[in-house]
This record gives sequence, C-alpha cells and structure tokens, in this order.
Amino acid sequence: MRSTDVSVREAAAAFHDVRLDHPLRLSGATVDRFTLAVVWVTVEDRAGRVAWGEGASVLSVPWSWPVSELSWTVRDLVLRRLTERLAAAATEVGPGDPFAIHRELSEAAACARHDGAEAAGGPEPVPELAAALALGAVDNAVHDGWARAAGAPATSLYEGLDLGPARRRLPVQHVVGLDDPLEADPLEHPRAPDPRESGLLEPDSREPDAVESGPPDRDDVVPPRRAAVRPLREWLRAEGIAHVKIKLAGRDPAADARRVIEVHRVLRESAGDRHTVSLDPNEGYQEPAAVLELLDALDGSPAWDALTYLEQPVPRDAPPDPGGMRAIGARLPVLADESLATEADLARLAAAGWSGPVIKAARGQSLAMRSLAHARAHGMRVALQDLTAVGLALVHSARLAAVLPLDWQAFEYNSRQYAPRANGDLPAELVRVRQGHVVPGPARPGIH
Repeated sequence: MRSTDVSVREAAAAFHDVRLDHPLRLSGATVDRFTLAVVWVTVEDRAGRVAWGEGASVLSVPWSWPVSELSWTVRDLVLRRLTERLAAAATEVGPGDPFAIHRELSEAAACARHDGAEAAGGPEPVPELAAALALGAVDNAVHDGWARAAGAPATSLYEGLDLGPARRRLPVQHVVGLDDPLEADPLEHPRAPDPRESGLLEPDSREPDAVESGPPDRDDVVPPRRAAVRPLREWLRAEGIAHVKIKLAGRDPAADARRVIEVHRVLRESAGDRHTVSLDPNEGYQEPAAVLELLDALDGSPAWDALTYLEQPVPRDAPPDPGGMRAIGARLPVLADESLATEADLARLAAAGWSGPVIKAARGQSLAMRSLAHARAHGMRVALQDLTAVGLALVHSARLAAVLPLDWQAFEYNSRQYAPRANGDLPAELVRVRQGHVVPGPARPGIH
C-alpha cells in the first residue's frame, strides 16, 4: 500500500475519425482511416490529492482485427464501445498503482471481448490485439493521472527500472509502404513540397484532421487523395532522414529482396553511410522457411549491413516453429509485434523463438513497461514502434522513445506522411523534422 495509489473517480472517452491523405498498404490490409480514442480520468490518491489524466490509442481495425464477417464500420464501433466499457470499469477497481489497475481491467477486457462482437451480430470475439488497443487508451489515462497526482513524470516513479538519461532529439524513421514511390515520376510535373508534409507551416495554421464524430455511415468510403504521394527521395532530401522501415508483401521473397535493395539504394544515395533499414512484413510470410529465403536473397547485397531487425514476419496465429524463428534470429533479430497483445504473451516469446518484443504506446503504458522489463530480464532485444500515431498518441509515443533504453533509437513517425493535418495542435519541434530529428520537449508530470 502506497500513498501514491489512486482510485479513478470519473472516466470518459471520446473518439476522433482520422482519414489518411493516401492509403498505407500493408501485407494483406490497407489502412485508409482509423479512430483515435482519447480517455480522460479523474483520480484521487490515498493522500487525498486529486488530478486528471488523459490517454490515447489508435484503434486500427485493419491491423488489430483484419479478418471478420463484420464490416469495418461495425468492428470500429465495437472497439469504441469496448473502450467506453473499460473506462467505466476503471471507476470500479482500485485503489492501486496503475499496474494493479491494469491487471484488473485486463480481466474485464477478457470478459468483454466475448460480449462486444456478439452484441453486434458477429460470430467471433474481439481479438486480443484489438481489445489491447481499447484497453491501452484507458491504461494510458490512468498512468497519466497517477503521475500527475504524484507531481512527477511517470517513468521517474517506476521502481526497479534504470532508464538512464532522456534523449533530447529523436532520429526519425520513415515508413515505406508497399505502394509508396521511391522516385518522382518523370512524366508528372514537379510539384512544390506540401507544407503539411514538410512541416513548414506553423502548427496553429494547419487544418484539424481529427474531428469528433461517430463512425462513417458507409463501409466503402475512401477519402479522396489530397495530394500526390511524395516519393521517398523527396522525403529524404527535404528532411535529412537516415532511417527507414520497409513494408514487405511477404508473398515472394525474391521480389521483397529486390524492393529492399532498391529502397536501400535511394537511402544510401541520400543519407550516406550512416543509415539503417528495418523490415516489416506485417505477418505476410506463412512460415519461417520463406523468411530465410528472403534473408538468403539479401545476404551479400549492399543492403545487408544496414539491416537492423525484422518485425513480425509470420502470422500471429501461425503454428509454433521455434527452430525456424531462432534460425531467423541468428541472422537478424526478429521481434514480435502482432503476436504481443497481453502480458501473458511475454512469457511465451523466448520459447517461441522470438528475439524480443516491439513496444507500442497504443497497447498501453503498462504493457510497454512490462515488455521492457521482461526483455531486460531475459536478455532479449527491444524496439519501439507504433501505428500511425497522431495528436496525443504521438506525444506519448515520442516520450517513450525519449526515455526508454531501446536497442535501436530510430523513432517511427509516419503520421507526417499519411495524416499530417491531425498533428496541427502539436508543438512545432515535435511535428517538424529538422536534420532527420524531432524534439520531444521536456518531461513533465504524467506520461506525455
């Protein structure tokens, strides 16, 4: 029992529709929109101090709930209702620290998973990963309120974790989607840089992209393209970026290897020798043997020495193949992403052959810190990545990137590519990339 333990007195949730300026194509899914969930809580600690907290999560249906008989609209609505239900449940647990509250809410989420989709007419429960995103918004708000009540940054209050000094600048990692062009089309007229993409506009002069509303009425609505897709070379030249993450289709190892080599060529020509490349098939390969074919095709190529790690190459529900995964990890660290939805999943990573976990702010602060602690205790590697984080979610992700001792420092920040206007209210030093970096700003009480 600690004086800093809190009870949640009030909780509320709001939802914002975010439409991407152009779709982000992943293996087996296309993201053209998502919901940003924001939860507010009022907490009171044992000493009687009252504070409010806020937390956000990206409710990405294509990423977390890709297969269902339910439409996108219905799945999105189910996740909104689940977030509201878990926010209400937070007022009925505690007092305790945020990790204790998270454990109780995780049990509530496990029960609610089987109710939400069935109530909407679906035959299957909400997937654990999708439920983790709904819970993440609530968990983040509780951690924020708890730390605000204590008057300190949350990461300074966690016991048993030596995080070291915070980084003042974050090297940005650019995402290369499956369809994203590498070079300008010579048949197109040159276009001036879009100030929303390059960060040339001051934040207060940008249009808001995330507006509070319900889910779209039609499931086939695709947002109009507001601008031509900016080629990779233009991005690298304008922002001085030296780190990229390449999305891979996972269908043809040889074709994926050619794509990696071509992306690396553009990166090397723009960034010089100090550059890195990570690979993300988003569950595209069906078995480790095909991933090893990819690595065989890349080994010895100019891109090989730039490779850092491989994210989630096989499906989250793939049959266990520890030997195959370890064979991959012996050549290139292989990190679990979609396979990590709950704290219980952490204990299975090493036995399944993974090199370590990917931390995502959208899955919640509790799982992020548990993932880091587990990785350090078991000699595993750890990276921080995120979905298309915007607004408060981006601020949270940047704060984690600044304070956590990660094996790779590059900070994925792809909302500047796909939904730049959703960051219109954020500080210019976080939104605008200068010499390949952004500035997360000083730490303050809470998680942001």
